[in-house]
Amino acid sequence: MRKEEFLQILRRSLTGDVPPGVVEENIRYYDGYIAEEVRKGRGEEEVIQEIGDPRLIAKTIEDTTEVTAGSGYRDSEGYEYGGREEPRQSTEGSFHIFRLDKWYGKLLLALAVISVVYLLIMIIGGIFSILLPLVVPLMMIWLVVTVIRNIWRR
Repeated sequence: MRKEEFLQILRRSLTGDVPPGVVEENIRYYDGYIAEEVRKGRGEEEVIQEIGDPRLIAKTIEDTTEVTAGSGYRDSEGYEYGGREEPRQSTEGSFHIFRLDKWYGKLLLALAVISVVYLLIMIIGGIFSILLPLVVPLMMIWLVVTVIRNIWRR
């Protein structure tokens, strides 16, 4: 793989997933690193092979990139991250968007679902444990009344 192809794949893999400044910073870094190693006498393809797959590098960069104040990054859905401005007050209230495409987001979602199911089971079990001592005597009274009515009808 040549340097231009490596940088193109890296740029395409990063675009839209991290702030544009991070994309450019990493493209400049890898471009400079490859050029420096070639100046030292190493082959371009050898250096690129040593670096590794640009898609894997992009994934690592995405996973480790934190949006910091001043970045002002807006993702493909139009949500803005970072920025130096103070949070704007809104009459509609505020909310946080949880991204579920990361492993910890999926873990939190699974734990939330399990917690809700557990809570429902506990509530239903509690209702039954309260009603059971009342329902059993009422059922017995109903059964006795029904038997007595059937006997008197004959």
